[in-house]
Amino acid sequence: TYEADHGESLYRRGLYTWWQRTFLNPSLLNFDAPTHEECTAERVRSNTPQQALTLLNDVTYVEAARNFAARILKECNGDTPTRIAWAYRTALSRDPRPEEIPILVSLLEKQRKRYQTDMPAADSLLSFGESKPTTQPSVATEDLAAWTSVARTILNLHETITRN
Repeated sequence: TYEADHGESLYRRGLYTWWQRTFLNPSLLNFDAPTHEECTAERVRSNTPQQALTLLNDVTYVEAARNFAARILKECNGDTPTRIAWAYRTALSRDPRPEEIPILVSLLEKQRKRYQTDMPAADSLLSFGESKPTTQPSVATEDLAAWTSVARTILNLHETITRN
């Protein structure tokens, strides 16, 4: 059985992911990793709903989005469009297209309203996994939760998860 580490050892590089011949890690399986039972010269490329669900719901990716959201709030001073542009440059090495900014601004406002009226949902999102949110005390819970939703969206873009 696979047992995850705790504390700082939990966040070692993916190189140390438990890999078994007959039982592939579900995240690796969803992204078409070959088993160790055969040699693969070129991996199959696919885009499936399971991959999107993994990127949105697996604890590793939720924690990554939460920490990315904390970085956005900590390292980028400015209004919402400025922060979205900073997030795009950090994650994608490009500026957002003009039509992308209003979509993410709308998502942020919708999620902020949701979390203002449902604080248990915000607390649940921010406490998911082992890592603790690393924000300044001045950042409201609903703001970090809303920005986590925006960060999850950016990190789930096709161009974020593929090399070309």
